[in-house]
Amino acid sequence: MSNNAEIKEKEFTNILQKAPTKKIAAAAIFIPVGLILSYLNPFAYFLIFGTKINPFAHIMNAITGVLIGLLFSCITALGIAILRYSLSIGSIHAFHGGISGALVVGIVAYILQKKKPKYIFFAALTEPLGTVFIGGTIACVIAPVGTVIEGLSLYWGLFAMSCIPGCIIGFIILGLLQKAGITWEDFN
Repeated sequence: MSNNAEIKEKEFTNILQKAPTKKIAAAAIFIPVGLILSYLNPFAYFLIFGTKINPFAHIMNAITGVLIGLLFSCITALGIAILRYSLSIGSIHAFHGGISGALVVGIVAYILQKKKPKYIFFAALTEPLGTVFIGGTIACVIAPVGTVIEGLSLYWGLFAMSCIPGCIIGFIILGLLQKAGITWEDFN
């Protein structure tokens, strides 16, 4: 009987090691942290043209894209956007702004992980490429303002005001985590 129990325990341990449990657990932690940072931060947010400018919402994209990868980073951004929108902390733009930023960071982190792993933390600084250019363009389509050029300029500017400080803070936090011994390798 004990031999059968040992076999089942080994099988369970093997399943846990193969499953992305660390990434799932990290995403489950980062979602409420992102929500809390979006709501209970010293600067809160300010509302301009239906977008809620909140740099603290973008910290999670920078961190999760590097630490837990593309898929779980996008899931985390989606979870944060759903909660922010449903609690009226974020606008509809939280969806395409957050997910597109997480997508770009995750893709760049993956490429750097394969090519130049020592520079993977710089992927956090690419978050504005997704948020501003992809998310801002989607915002212009969803809620057009003026001409196309005026709308793109407005949304790109607003999204940049939000995500550039957030990705810089995320980059700094990743550096602190690395000094503490927590890197992307812990989640792979």
